[in-house]
Amino acid sequence: MNIPITTILTKMEEQLRQARTTASPQHLREHIAVVRALCDLVLEEGKEKEMSVASSVEMPTLSISQGKSERIEIGDDANGPSLFDF
Repeated sequence: MNIPITTILTKMEEQLRQARTTASPQHLREHIAVVRALCDLVLEEGKEKEMSVASSVEMPTLSISQGKSERIEIGDDANGPSLFDF
């Protein structure tokens, strides 16, 4: 989502202004909940940017040989070679 941070901050300020002037505890809680949601939006947007930067970094790849297949050693506490053997 590409919402400018200034727009979100303006909405937060409006909600805080309304929260200061309300006489009802219920309305106060509603305005504060909106501010919280806007804060979460900003924080999530920051995470998305971090994740996109991390995903754009080239990650090393694991090459799988086309030769013989190897069996993985299974410990004594395992029930069988399949992940679905319980």
